[in-house]
Amino acid sequence: MTLRTRIALLVAAVVTVVVAAVGISVHRSAETELVEEVDIELLGRARAVPGLGGRGNRVLSAIDDWGEFQRGVTLQTFARLLNGDGIVLLNLGGEFEAPTSADVLMAADDGPDLVTGSIDGDRARVVTVRMEGGGYLQIARSLAEIDQSLADLRSRILLIGSLAVVGAGLAAWLLAARTASPIMRLTAAAEAVAETGDLDHPVDGAGGDEVGRLASSFNAMLGALSLSKRQQHQLVMDASHELRTPLTSLRTNVDLLQGGADISPDVQADILGDIDAELGELSDLVAELVDLAADVRTDEQLSLVTLPELAAPVIERARRRTGREITLTSTGAVPLEARPDAVSRAIRNLIDNAAKFSSDDSPIEIVIDGGSLTVNDAGPGIPEDERDLVWERFHRVEATRTLPGSGLGLAIVRQVVDAHGGAVTVADSPTGGAAVGFSIPTIDG
Repeated sequence: MTLRTRIALLVAAVVTVVVAAVGISVHRSAETELVEEVDIELLGRARAVPGLGGRGNRVLSAIDDWGEFQRGVTLQTFARLLNGDGIVLLNLGGEFEAPTSADVLMAADDGPDLVTGSIDGDRARVVTVRMEGGGYLQIARSLAEIDQSLADLRSRILLIGSLAVVGAGLAAWLLAARTASPIMRLTAAAEAVAETGDLDHPVDGAGGDEVGRLASSFNAMLGALSLSKRQQHQLVMDASHELRTPLTSLRTNVDLLQGGADISPDVQADILGDIDAELGELSDLVAELVDLAADVRTDEQLSLVTLPELAAPVIERARRRTGREITLTSTGAVPLEARPDAVSRAIRNLIDNAAKFSSDDSPIEIVIDGGSLTVNDAGPGIPEDERDLVWERFHRVEATRTLPGSGLGLAIVRQVVDAHGGAVTVADSPTGGAAVGFSIPTIDG
């Protein structure tokens, strides 16, 4: 069942319930008012009966005084006299059915008592009154006309209600088409993306309502997916280019070993050393490519940490691995929400870069100020015209291109920092090299 059909049926169902409730209420109110009018008429006739109010002492002795009352008895109104035991003594106008039990007679002793009876199978209202001379009088009024009027009213309610339900359903059907139109466009766009894989299918949608916001969100999602796809394609292209060089070198060295039986042991050792170095660089490149391709926003949950507690173990491992002098200066531990492993990886990459591009006897200084971390080295530095480019994948500064490395370390740092809503920085170091770092928003802003 389509959304348009569901909306139309829902509106029709709601209107049906409302019409039914209103119709029942109107019918009951009309019935109550009409029956009350009949009851008032019956009570008025009962008060005009001879033998009430001191006009007679016995029922049968005053029979000649009933002429005036009999003239008021019509085809719709009947009367009968009862003795004290409820036995019918005389019918005026015709017979009718009405309760004559002791309870009804006892109630009439205290005043006129109204009950429901029947005349020729039709509903009737009956009033029972006590005569002064003894016995009781019952006056009946048929409700056939009222029942017919109520039947006509029910027919009108059904007719008008049916028209209202059909009209509401049709209106909802037409309005639902307009409401569902953007959703149908969304569906068509999603199907086109699934079928073709082409993400450049924006959906027309405007306005601040839910459907308009849905269309805007869908377009934003398509834009993000398209950007991610382009970035992945670029990463694959760049990676294939970077992988080609070490693989070519490895193939050349392997060919030399396979085809050169007269190669001296010293040359073979050099070739094997080159192969080992190329394999090491290739392993590092693959590992960094995997890290760069991973979504750091979903790898782990956010935790409340400080930069000094994340930097300390990374610095200690770097000291053991490189044997370099690495110092840490912190002006305070300010809490921030971060993904500890990702931020630790960013810090490690910055320290590795500083160790790689500066001499072994120069110190590496790390400065932490709240949510900012800067690594100072004594290397060749980074020219101003390349400070924005060093964060790009596989970009390497001209002065360091002969050194080993993949050119992905700082790209990973920027990816981690961007995922935390921070910013990367490059400046001149007080020690004569480069000052590379980042800042991440803290809890206190």
